[in-house]
Amino acid sequence: MRKVLLALLAMTICALADPTGSTLKIGQKVPDFSLTDQNSKKVALSDFKGKVVLVTFLYTQCPYPEKCPMLAQKLGKTRDLLDQVESAKGQFQVVSITLDPKRDTPEALKKYAQGQDEDATNWTFMTGKASEVNKVASLFGVIYYTEKGVIDHNMRTAVIDRKGKLSKLFTGNDWKPGEVAALVRDLASESP
Repeated sequence: MRKVLLALLAMTICALADPTGSTLKIGQKVPDFSLTDQNSKKVALSDFKGKVVLVTFLYTQCPYPEKCPMLAQKLGKTRDLLDQVESAKGQFQVVSITLDPKRDTPEALKKYAQGQDEDATNWTFMTGKASEVNKVASLFGVIYYTEKGVIDHNMRTAVIDRKGKLSKLFTGNDWKPGEVAALVRDLASESP
């Protein structure tokens, strides 16, 4: 109980210090990072240069339906909407980074990805060493900790423009797929 209270206090302090909870500010260039994808290949953010990139954080064994499973559903709907927009086709990438690299191996992520959309070439699931994941998560203000085998975390969905700059950072799961799809569509129409 004490750990939970301390974690809540830490998140509250971070939220008060910076309302977005983000280390990066809107308009800042997102530093390149490299993690391992669901196919056990090293993938870097720079591999998606010139595309609009959605970056999210989740884990495959999340027990909270309103968190990671809902996020995955919304991302799927966002992708479906964007696939219908001619100007956005091939111009965006979804990157979901696990907060549980110990259990979310590339094999586990591949199985999870197949449950979402096994044919999706524009949705990459990533893992890495705990320190690597933490470094990337902290760029976007993601705070997480493990309590009795369950990872508790805040929700962040980052939109990175074609020039590699942070364009928008959604907190929580209150965003709508149409809202994000419209933003991605607009950013995809800008020159890189």
